[in-house]
Amino acid sequence: MKKTLLAAVAVASALAFASTAFAGPADTFNGPYLGAEAGGSVSGTTVDTDAGSYDLYGQGVAGGIFAGYGMTFGNFYVGGELNGTFGSLKSEDLGASIEKDYGYGIAARGGYVLGKGTLGYGVVGWERARFDLKDDVSSSKEWVDGLRIGAGIEQGVSDSVSLRGELNFIKWQDKDFGVDNIDAHEITAKVGLSYRFN
Repeated sequence: MKKTLLAAVAVASALAFASTAFAGPADTFNGPYLGAEAGGSVSGTTVDTDAGSYDLYGQGVAGGIFAGYGMTFGNFYVGGELNGTFGSLKSEDLGASIEKDYGYGIAARGGYVLGKGTLGYGVVGWERARFDLKDDVSSSKEWVDGLRIGAGIEQGVSDSVSLRGELNFIKWQDKDFGVDNIDAHEITAKVGLSYRFN
């Protein structure tokens, strides 16, 4: 958790510096775009078994690609985005482990252009990822759906290029892995770079 919070603070500081160093135009955020991002995640998972329940906590790296479309209406911004995620977020204890490796999702973004090409925004979306639950005697892989809620700051550094930092919370739905059930959540901090075709 501390590493994630430190990463988020570093991202915010970098973007605050960028907002004073660059003055991207307001229409930097209009049109289709592609990008890539990287960062880190922490997670908490409760595993219920026939023998009882136990909690697993973990951390890992996170990366991804994204594509979307957005428009500004005055200072207000509305957009949508598709994403693909990959990384290694692993929780393990007492001979059991659960690992999330890759997935995809869709989200809506809404925000406000704060000036000097700086966009503050919120995110609400749906995520789907593959989880691998292992113990001393078995292994089971399942796809799990989740609700994503987040917030970020995006800074235009030219007419087409922007830098962003984003913090997300994902609540994964309860899922049965054979005789076991998991209840997981995740906090992710990422820095991304996007190119807009305008």
